[in-house]
Amino acid sequence: MIGFILLMLLVLTPQQSTANKVSDAQKKDFLDLLRTLPHKGEFFTDDAIKTAGPYLLVLFALTDKDIEGYDIYPFAALSRGLCDDENNRQYATAHFADIRHSDLKLAWAAMLFDAGKPSAEIVRFLRDVIKSQARAKVLAEMLGPNFANFKRRVNSSPVH
Repeated sequence: MIGFILLMLLVLTPQQSTANKVSDAQKKDFLDLLRTLPHKGEFFTDDAIKTAGPYLLVLFALTDKDIEGYDIYPFAALSRGLCDDENNRQYATAHFADIRHSDLKLAWAAMLFDAGKPSAEIVRFLRDVIKSQARAKVLAEMLGPNFANFKRRVNSSPVH
């Protein structure tokens, strides 16, 4: 409950950048937690997602250097589970600029776009990704055969 209240306070203050408020100790605690979260196959359990929920701002503050040497997949799988929650999507949309890791930011952008009603910032970000051959390749690898349709939908999406 405290985690939910903290998350809601963060959602209600979207102008405040949270990326600079996360300490190295918090990042280490999150990385340690990630190793212990229960999973079923390649996905995390509902209990794991619930446990990780209060760490969303820590996840967003991780940099390429913070998770150097780690496989990106557990972070993306956890993000997928977290994105299924409406409160987390609202937080992610409001704090999209705070997502520091380039591949996690790309994954969250794609998930938020697919969830419907993406912000103009997210649409612009995805359009820039699609224009970059290297970044578009990463996105295509994430989306697989759905990439062509996703690309068409992004390019035809209105930007407000």
